[in-house]
Amino acid sequence: MSLRRPLNAEGIRHSNADSRTHARHVDQRRQQRGFQWVPESVPEGNPAAEFRLQVGDLTLPNGIYFTGSGGGEKQVPGLGFEKHLAAENWERRWYLGTMRRGDKLCTVQRQHKGPALGEVVTNYAPWQMLFINGELRRWEQAGVSAEDRKATLLAFLNPQRVAVVEAFQAATGREIPGNYLHLDSNKIHVGVIQTRTNRDHQLVGDKFLRTVGAWSVAQARIVEVGAGDPGDGRLAQNLERFAERHGEGVQPLDIRLHAVLDGKFDEMVAAMGDDAVLRYEAAKEHYREWKTKARRESALNTPSSQRIAWDVIRLVSPLFPPQVQATLRLVRTAVQAVQVISVALEAIAPAPPSQPATPTHEINKIL
Repeated sequence: MSLRRPLNAEGIRHSNADSRTHARHVDQRRQQRGFQWVPESVPEGNPAAEFRLQVGDLTLPNGIYFTGSGGGEKQVPGLGFEKHLAAENWERRWYLGTMRRGDKLCTVQRQHKGPALGEVVTNYAPWQMLFINGELRRWEQAGVSAEDRKATLLAFLNPQRVAVVEAFQAATGREIPGNYLHLDSNKIHVGVIQTRTNRDHQLVGDKFLRTVGAWSVAQARIVEVGAGDPGDGRLAQNLERFAERHGEGVQPLDIRLHAVLDGKFDEMVAAMGDDAVLRYEAAKEHYREWKTKARRESALNTPSSQRIAWDVIRLVSPLFPPQVQATLRLVRTAVQAVQVISVALEAIAPAPPSQPATPTHEINKIL
């Protein structure tokens, strides 16, 4: 999902998570996630399956929708939210601008070149989703009723939504005709519907939102949680270019909003007690291990890396016992070959006294 986009008619229908348009978009993304750029199935560990919201027997709404913000916020059904945004887009389609006519500066009506409304999305992180899923399972195992689990989850999420909305308004000065919390997609996310045109058709707030983009936001959070790739300098380059455009010390808005969400999430986990904090740290550690493994497998799945990997495997293969060499001749992917070599090395290496050596027949389980 794009973190920022103009809110045209298609986007308005998408903001209603109960609409057919939203269901179609979700299905399209699900199909796209099934393949990498090379026509090859994504390896086990796809975040769409491992980190998406798992509600068990809970019946959750696809989304929760609010018109306005702050003290004027009002919860509405999805269809009502969709109609509200369409009306706001039409009402704010023009604004009062200025034009110089001779020596005079005149006020004139100007039409927006695109939609008057825009959308900015703040996503929950995979380790946050993992923690939420773990808490839902704990509550279910403790015998908490489905209705109470639903109420507890929404009470946990709502302050984070409010924090993001307030942070956006404070940072930009723009008006917020509506906002939402979507629960049906790969990740829970908060959407802020914003505009520069107020009800008096005056332009308010910052002209530019100063964002750095979805990829950089994700990488910044991954680095923050300790799962960054030290050999990848693209994030640093993107932030340097951002600083050149907007000045040193200016934080990208999208990174700022995600930092607000993460900070509020941390605060609420801490309020749950030390045990919850430990469970949250365990979720982060699980993600770090998963990311390291996924990054290694992704590298091996690229054509150039495959060739390099096979060249290395052919070079080291004669160093292994005949049984391992024979097994390596049977594998079909570089990932399998690396797994075979890893198991073989564990079997060959002397094991600690308290731990028996891994039997070589474990290699066969990889095939």
